[in-house]
Amino acid sequence: MDIGILGGSFDPIHNGHLHMAVSAYRSFLLDQVWLMPAGHSPNKDEAGMTGALQRYRMCELAASTYDWLTVSRLELDSAETSYTYRTLEKLKKQYPAEHFYFIMGGDSLDYFESWKHPETIAKLCTVLVIPRDRFDIPALEEKIKKLEQLFPCDIRMVSCDRYPVSSTEIRAKLLRGEETEEEIPQKVLTYIREQGLYRVR
Repeated sequence: MDIGILGGSFDPIHNGHLHMAVSAYRSFLLDQVWLMPAGHSPNKDEAGMTGALQRYRMCELAASTYDWLTVSRLELDSAETSYTYRTLEKLKKQYPAEHFYFIMGGDSLDYFESWKHPETIAKLCTVLVIPRDRFDIPALEEKIKKLEQLFPCDIRMVSCDRYPVSSTEIRAKLLRGEETEEEIPQKVLTYIREQGLYRVR
C-alpha cells in the first residue's frame, strides 16, 4: 500500500491539516493517510502543549469523516523524542512491504536539511510538499533542486490551493472567544468546548 504520514502536534488539529491530508491523498492516489500526533516533540515546549490523549482524541474525531484517514499512536507511545527519521525507521520495520509518503508544508521544506538525519528520512520515504503562504512554487522547486544535490531524495510537489490557517492563530482566537467554526471540524470544536480546552467556555 501507499501510505501518507502527516505528523504534527495537532494542538488543535484544524481544517488546514485536513486540507494537506486530502490534497496528498487525491494527488498521489494514496491508499491511506495516517495522522501522527507528536509525543515528545524536539521543537515544542511540552509544558505548554495540550495533553497527548486529548490531542489524539481530537485527531480521531477529525479523521472519523474519512474512511482512508486514521490516527497512529506510534510517537505518543514512545518515550523517545519524536524525530521523524526514528518514526520512519520504526514504520519500515513494522510494515516493510508498504511505501510511505511523508507529507510536509513548504515552510518545513525550507529548513529540511537541518532536521535530524534528513538523508535517512529521504531514504525511507517519498516526501510530499504542500505549498504554504510564504513560499511560491518556483522557490520550492529551487529548494528541492538544492536538496537533491545534498543527498538522494524523491521530493514531489502537491498541486493544491493554499490554506492559510495555523494552530497558533486558532488557539489565540479560542482564547479570545472568537468564532472558529470555519477553521476546525465541528466534532473537534465540540470536544474542545466539552473539555474546556484553550480556555473555551
